[in-house]
Amino acid sequence: MELLKLFYGINSKSGNEAEIKKFFLEQLAGLELLVEEDAFGNIFITKGVADSYPCVTAHLDEVHIPTERNIVVDGDMIYAVDADGERVGIGADDKNGLWIINHLLHTKQVLKIALFVQEERDGEMAGCRGSKACSFDFFSNVRYILAVDRKGNNELVTVGKGDIRLCDDSLFPQHLLEKYGYECVPGGRTDVVALKERGLEQPCCNIGCGYYNAHKADEYTLFSHLEKALAFVSEVIDFI
Repeated sequence: MELLKLFYGINSKSGNEAEIKKFFLEQLAGLELLVEEDAFGNIFITKGVADSYPCVTAHLDEVHIPTERNIVVDGDMIYAVDADGERVGIGADDKNGLWIINHLLHTKQVLKIALFVQEERDGEMAGCRGSKACSFDFFSNVRYILAVDRKGNNELVTVGKGDIRLCDDSLFPQHLLEKYGYECVPGGRTDVVALKERGLEQPCCNIGCGYYNAHKADEYTLFSHLEKALAFVSEVIDFI
């Protein structure tokens, strides 16, 4: 939980991801990784050598305007208040995804990671700017892409906004869906939807990772729900 609180303490409003990017990569010191950054600022990480890879993605940015954040842990709930004690957002969308990916990089032997910048809509600027700009070369040898960028703790988005088919529901073993309480649902727009719109062939999805009231001042995380998402993603990677 301490690492998650440190993630929440860093504001990374769209277009200002340098600090969170630096901090995230510092947590990987000592791991044997190939880390690449494209011209737009997206980060691509490869661990291990394989003919094909599982791939997990999250985004580095958030919607909240920078302000002082004091992270509060109240039982299972994590949220933040400012210097006046007023609730402020924590950027759990999508720092929860970054926390999961950090754990996966420390525990999996073979893995690819894509971290996108500027996923959030920013004023008049449309979202998913990093995923719209990236090359597909990194994904040429991945089997599938799991995004950890969905609210709640039981939704697995297989159809994105605009009726974009991300993957067949059958990609996920039924016993894992039942074990962790996930169900395949339609959802909104995120980086994997933008990738599929551009013609990416690999199956994708977006997985609920324990945050609630995204983009609002009363945003919060239930830590047990975040841990469940990590366990689910980890087991999916091991199984498929």
